[in-house]
Amino acid sequence: MSAATGPHASLTEARDFAGMAAIVTGGASGIGAATAALLLRRGARVAVLDRDPAGAPPGTVPVTADVTDDVVRAAVAAAVDALGGALDTLVGNAGIGAVGTVEDNADEEWRHVLDVNGRDRSGAFSACTRSVHELPTDWKGEVASAKLPYGRGS
Repeated sequence: MSAATGPHASLTEARDFAGMAAIVTGGASGIGAATAALLLRRGARVAVLDRDPAGAPPGTVPVTADVTDDVVRAAVAAAVDALGGALDTLVGNAGIGAVGTVEDNADEEWRHVLDVNGRDRSGAFSACTRSVHELPTDWKGEVASAKLPYGRGS
């Protein structure tokens, strides 16, 4: 019998990702780290792409990557190689917010927030699209995107 109890006990014990490979952007802290750790517990091989992957959950493959930089494609390829050349799940989680109101932050701060969170073809969106380009044409995996707010009131 398991030590886990409650309505979500089966989520932490399930092995439905066994044998699969996953990438989590922004996976070294917060929601991304929790997602990477859960995927790992559920049986996936997991690579974490993060500007500072030092906080990546133990057992994951940490890869240094900035989703606003065009070289993120090489980081995705390195992560896929480290996972054995396959990718089944991509979680586009990298994101930041600004503290305060629009008036509290300079335009440059808002540009940075939008760049990281995916304005146009940058940021987390860019990492996702670049990841898709690394996949075989017959790929049938999953792509999930965690939407974060652009700003938070003080």
